[in-house]
Amino acid sequence: MFKHVHPQLGGAIVAAVTLVAAGTAATGTANAAYPGVVEWYAQAQEHFTNTAKSMQAVVDAIKANDIDALRSACSAVHDEQTIGLQAHLPTPDPALTKALQAEIDDFHTATHICMSLGPNSTPADLDQADAFTQQAIDDLKTVNDILVEDLS
Repeated sequence: MFKHVHPQLGGAIVAAVTLVAAGTAATGTANAAYPGVVEWYAQAQEHFTNTAKSMQAVVDAIKANDIDALRSACSAVHDEQTIGLQAHLPTPDPALTKALQAEIDDFHTATHICMSLGPNSTPADLDQADAFTQQAIDDLKTVNDILVEDLS
């Protein structure tokens, strides 16, 4: 079932795991325009870390061809984003808030598609999951860029 998922969805998720794990690790003093971002990030950081771990679990499940593990990992990403991270909005930076909301929304859609995958899933289903995952990763890159600026 997952032979055509791994190159698409799996590759996208590997890129996002790398970004989440490394990119949002910036620390320092807040940019003068948004001094509350350091405190905000200190409270929200666990959700970025947990998202990265859960996304790695998605990759591992795809590699293992384990649909139950995939659904569980997608559920964990969903919860970290739509429950955990969502609870920390708004941020002190309106641009960061907007980018995070887009990220959360796209991960919400992607993970619901992922959780619905099964033996009868079509290539179109996989393409749709991949498209929303790619969009969420693009959003994550934007969030990362804003955080680097705000935390430097």
